[in-house]
Amino acid sequence: MNKFETYTLALAKASKGNPVVSTLTVMLFYIMFNLLEATVERLIFGERFEHWLDPIFICAFIAYAAYAVWMCAAWQLAENRGA
Repeated sequence: MNKFETYTLALAKASKGNPVVSTLTVMLFYIMFNLLEATVERLIFGERFEHWLDPIFICAFIAYAAYAVWMCAAWQLAENRGA
């Protein structure tokens, strides 16, 4: 869990605590993940198809975006206290 928190804190620092930028970054991660998934499905099965894991992946990326916004708030709070 510590690495996961470290990665999310790095995202908050890179976005300078802006929750909109971090959410857009996570959305871009999801788009790229979806493209990679579609490419692998085409290579293995010859066509792209919808399956039961798609909603789970969407929920995971939404939860990660919410955690990234929370981490942005924590980073901003730490920055304001340190100034």
